[in-house]
Amino acid sequence: SDVSQAQMCPKHGTDYLEYKCRYCCSVAVFFCFGTTHFCNACHDDFQRVVNIPKNELPQCPVAPKAVSLDGEECPLHVKHPATGEEFALGCGICRNAHTF
Repeated sequence: SDVSQAQMCPKHGTDYLEYKCRYCCSVAVFFCFGTTHFCNACHDDFQRVVNIPKNELPQCPVAPKAVSLDGEECPLHVKHPATGEEFALGCGICRNAHTF
């Protein structure tokens, strides 16, 4: 995915941009330290997850709290960079429009 394209939705602007949690395959709900997006579970466990060396983070698919999942299907159903990297998912309204 082209992350630069995720910075602005032509229909909804920047109000509904969503990001992947840096430490798992979940949608982030926190942005901390001016650098890091977290889901709720990883945010609750941030002191542990931020100290996991990048080369030791599990690879997709990853459950909250940086726990490796069985199988190959990403819970987000998108191709994204490795765990430990920031990634914009795009507009949450447009991305989820197909579920209604």
